Amino acid sequence: NNIPIGTYCYLHSTMGIERVLFAIASLHLVVDASTGNPFENKKFYINPKNAKEFEGSIDTATGIAKFNLQKMQTVPSAYWIDTKAKIRGSTTSTVEGILKDASSRQELVVFMWYDLPNRDCDALASNGEICCAKKSNGRCDYTAPGVCTDGIKEYCS
Repeated sequence: NNIPIGTYCYLHSTMGIERVLFAIASLHLVVDASTGNPFENKKFYINPKNAKEFEGSIDTATGIAKFNLQKMQTVPSAYWIDTKAKIRGSTTSTVEGILKDASSRQELVVFMWYDLPNRDCDALASNGEICCAKKSNGRCDYTAPGVCTDGIKEYCS
């Protein structure tokens, strides 16, 4: 049930970029929409690495703060993918590791994919790492026309 990251490269060659990330997310959950809500009675993934990070705070907290931290430790959360380094790997700090761990339990995962090609929030601190076209000074040219072939190659490498 593992989805190889290379699937992204194949999907890009067969469909537009706007559909690729949705397709990757959808590959793991194949449902017949006519049977009702595909998320009903499904469990969402709680990353054990993230849950463990609460322990230090729980150990020093008291009262309602401790109670709330203990509850938060058991709440599923989305995983912020903001660097290419978080895509490949076997630990639950990476997309591949999280998908492998979650699929072994048949749990659903939510990713917040922040590191998109040409991502720009008009702030240098929040630019994505992947650029579709670069200016002569090496900075990303967010206004360059095209299909982002160079940016997509970065995901496939």
